[in-house]
Amino acid sequence: MISEPEVTVTKFSELDNFIVIASDGLWDVVSSEDACEVVKKCLNGQTRRSLGGGTTKSPADAAAMLAELAMAKGSKDNISVIVVDLKKEIPTL
Repeated sequence: MISEPEVTVTKFSELDNFIVIASDGLWDVVSSEDACEVVKKCLNGQTRRSLGGGTTKSPADAAAMLAELAMAKGSKDNISVIVVDLKKEIPTL
């Protein structure tokens, strides 16, 4: 960890589907283009879980797949990944 984190401020549009927030453990070995492809396929149900079978469709599944990809690519750093689905409706109470 560093005392002054790297921060980027970006304005979102209605064309944005998700956000990937991750540590260097992911970004050192996975390009942002590859990460986006993995998340798109996962959220569209086009990927399968390696353990237990079944398709993936949640942001948590996408984050887990990205972390597994970073480990498979030999990342030696801490790997933390959060995927936020910007298109999912939040239920009203």
